[in-house]
Amino acid sequence: MNVVIIIPTYNEEGHIGDTLKLLEHEISRIKNHVFDILVFDSCSTDKTIPYVKSLQVKYKNIHLIVEDKKSGLGGAYIQAMRYVMKHFNADIIFECDADGSHQPKYVPMMMDAIEKGADVVVGSRYVPGGKIEANWAFHRRMISRVGNYVARLFLTRKFHDITSGFRATKVFLLKDIALENLLSKNYAYKIHLFWELHLRTDAIVEVPITFLDREHGISKFPRNNMWESLKVVVMLRFRKLFSISAL
Repeated sequence: MNVVIIIPTYNEEGHIGDTLKLLEHEISRIKNHVFDILVFDSCSTDKTIPYVKSLQVKYKNIHLIVEDKKSGLGGAYIQAMRYVMKHFNADIIFECDADGSHQPKYVPMMMDAIEKGADVVVGSRYVPGGKIEANWAFHRRMISRVGNYVARLFLTRKFHDITSGFRATKVFLLKDIALENLLSKNYAYKIHLFWELHLRTDAIVEVPITFLDREHGISKFPRNNMWESLKVVVMLRFRKLFSISAL
């Protein structure tokens, strides 16, 4: 299979190098699949872009796109996914953070689940064996747990980590979704996209991961994330109740 790992960046000079090198190490161990990495940058003002360009000299499978203006995490992923579906012959798309919180060592395990028949594989913090490192700020841990609990309560309790941003998805599912119509262009896009994937396949597998906090730089976690996520969850439940679909 052809796999593209999308990594959105904004001022990640402290992490992007290690993230890309660790990814290259892990994917070199996976046989029978072809991997590309697409770094989608939102106009970084630090050394992120030149650092990625320097790594492109050594790693020919690293690609870089820089958007004209910052569009939010969801906006970046939506643009990157559409680009991949147009310009790559991809079978699988990964969503992966640049800051080291999503550890590349889990990519082989997630690909193994794909090989066994999964259409979507989620790196889950809340299944047995998964966890969030204790150094993650308490308020962020609480926001994550409460937000995930509310999403499960309103949408489906079948899954444990609806708000995870570490995900591998078969492209045929993404092609069936009007990504530009997702209700959020920020972090809450994760919830809406997960929900749309859930409506289209039963083959969603959660694998346990340990989620790490960033070691460098400033968190991009928006202050209004909890309220926007709640709004998205309520709107999705409303649509379900009244059989309304925008996608």
